[in-house]
Amino acid sequence: MKRWWFAMCALALWAPPSVAAQAAAEPVDSLGVVTESGTAYFIKGRGYGTDAYSGPFDVILNKGFAVAQWQDQDRHIFSYPYGWRAVWASVTRPGPAMARAGGWGTVLRRHVLPLSWDELRDAQWMPNYFGHVIEGGLTYRRLLEWNRIHGMPFPTLSTVLVTQLAVTINEAYETPVNDPWVQENGTAGAFVDWVIMDPLGMVLMHQDPIARFFAEDLGAVVWPRQASITFPGGRLTNNGEAVMLRPKLWFTDDFRIFFRAGVGAEAGLSLPYGDGLTVNVGAGANSSGRKLNLEHVEEATFSFSSGIWIDRGGSLLFSATWDHKTDRRLAIDVFPGVIEVVGSTIGAWFQLDQRYRPYIGITGRRTLGAGVGVGF
Repeated sequence: MKRWWFAMCALALWAPPSVAAQAAAEPVDSLGVVTESGTAYFIKGRGYGTDAYSGPFDVILNKGFAVAQWQDQDRHIFSYPYGWRAVWASVTRPGPAMARAGGWGTVLRRHVLPLSWDELRDAQWMPNYFGHVIEGGLTYRRLLEWNRIHGMPFPTLSTVLVTQLAVTINEAYETPVNDPWVQENGTAGAFVDWVIMDPLGMVLMHQDPIARFFAEDLGAVVWPRQASITFPGGRLTNNGEAVMLRPKLWFTDDFRIFFRAGVGAEAGLSLPYGDGLTVNVGAGANSSGRKLNLEHVEEATFSFSSGIWIDRGGSLLFSATWDHKTDRRLAIDVFPGVIEVVGSTIGAWFQLDQRYRPYIGITGRRTLGAGVGVGF
């Protein structure tokens, strides 16, 4: 573990000059970019980093399959037995699932209303607000801005449809497939996520004043990984996303404190490096799995995680992370616009899973947020 931490620090010191040399330093101020159909605060059309990688497949693969990061989750997404019936039952006739979870009042207290401080085990509203309202809403906003900048027809409608498709996939993918009762009647959590929390995030982040507050006052960004289908086997690898909050400090401009939340939570320091670059170093814990207890309350297990993230103006260029017990141990991402191959810039990634099996892959500016790779 110590050798890995020192290796990450050395890599961070090496990476910024390389990044600065390769990623064109396009002047982008902190304010939003004005497009024909609205203001962009999170995607500014830059040809490097997560700006260049983003697209609809980014949302589907990174948000829709977020729980693929759990250690025992089946990543063969083309043959996975999804719980579509469970999602349909959860949304169209939630009564049985609500009754099994303790009734409407209990479910709302656990999942929606922030009233259960006394027993944090029951406070499902905390991950719901961070993961579905804030992260999900910001993911929606990023895709909306991407659609606007790229001149997509009906940008709002297409964003809503793609985002809600990702929500549906997420619920069908994480629903216990070996529980016949759940497959027939659904879960209370799926109803809350699909009907309340994710739509609430989309409505809130669609409002420019709220998006501006998160972007400028809280320094919020959503950084995805370079999700890819690896062969042989058609396995989804290197996916996931997290929201980063980096509010300005009133006493200094020399650094910021960040909070990063996705399938877990990490905190650390954001240090300006020069030429618009920022080096972010932190540690925390990521969720390595989740299950329904006897009361049908979701319980998660956590393990140590750490990482280094290098960005320019909020567009992530490079990351190296270590997760002790999630599906990936080591993951290194270099986003499009940093490496040039035969006159074209590509993104590249490398990963070791829990058994130290290596995977590598590539992405590009025109792959709409998807990549391909190979496992060994």
